Amino acid sequence: MADLEIYLNFILNNPIERIVVALFIIYFFILVNKYIICRVLNLILKLVDRTDNNFDNNLIKAGIMPIKLLIIFIGIYLALEYINIGNVRNIPMPNNKFIKSAIVIVVGLFLYNLTLEDSILYCRIKKKENIDKIVFPFISIGARLIVIVICISIIAKEFGFTGFITGLGVSGIALALAAQDTFSNLFGGIIIVLDKPFAIGDWIQTETVEGTVEQITFRSTRVRAFSKAIVTVPNSKLANSNIINWTQRGMRRIHFKFVISFETDIEKIESIIKEIELMLNNNKKVEKELIIVSLSEITVYGYGIFIYFYTNIIDYKEYEKVKENINLNIIKILQSSSIKFAYPILGMDDKINKEKLQIETIKNINQEEIT
Repeated sequence: MADLEIYLNFILNNPIERIVVALFIIYFFILVNKYIICRVLNLILKLVDRTDNNFDNNLIKAGIMPIKLLIIFIGIYLALEYINIGNVRNIPMPNNKFIKSAIVIVVGLFLYNLTLEDSILYCRIKKKENIDKIVFPFISIGARLIVIVICISIIAKEFGFTGFITGLGVSGIALALAAQDTFSNLFGGIIIVLDKPFAIGDWIQTETVEGTVEQITFRSTRVRAFSKAIVTVPNSKLANSNIINWTQRGMRRIHFKFVISFETDIEKIESIIKEIELMLNNNKKVEKELIIVSLSEITVYGYGIFIYFYTNIIDYKEYEKVKENINLNIIKILQSSSIKFAYPILGMDDKINKEKLQIETIKNINQEEIT
């Protein structure tokens, strides 16, 4: 620490013209960085974009900022050499420390960039089928924190800030006590990663939120609600919630009923039940394991026909199209047999609420059950 003060005093006590020239050297390398190095790197990036693999692209992208920073450090080093800072009080050339620190910063920044989204590390993890996308944010943040702590520790030790390194442990304990909620969210995120109740892109539902998972961080999980709003849920709360993962169900249920007139002959009822069953069995989008078509009830309005089956279509838009197609086919079957839907007949003295006596038609029940 004392050596650093000596170096600063020596620089400030140099003749003004030497300081101006030293600053000009640094500025010259800034211009070289901006107008030459940047263009060369952009040209190299365009060349590697033509290749089939992404390894070289990610390698160049990770190295662009460290290379620019290296050019600036070279300018600073030459400026220090020019003002001859090594002659102060016969102290060994401090540029050695500067060189070591610059190398640590450049290499640390390069390693830091390798852990970012679309980096080499991310591409390698994405290729492994047994590793979920949910894991990468935690690996990335953990790796970046390690790189930052190591770089700061090396530089601090190089310049004699030993107290700083010791203080990291003491301040770490104080920070842990002051940030209990943050650490509970962190452990909640780790539980989510290990237990894998959902992945990024899954449609989930809890007591408080429903939507598509967009991002998982150390502190929270961001869910895109169906209203298109972003809901941020603390990991500790989400890890302790009952989570329904609709994406992982593999199939969706469709069930509904309709009522036909009392005028319908029994033979026709048996015939349409068989025709509807055959139609469902011949539909490739209907699961064949469980198909129910039955005369389930006799109401005051007519005979109730109940239909229950599953479809292998998960996407909601396609799911609605499947229901529409099946409903139209059922209507065609009923029309071909001259079967009419039942409707209530009101007497003059009926005091029943008219809102409860609407004509019964095919009614799909869209509410999903927890099974």
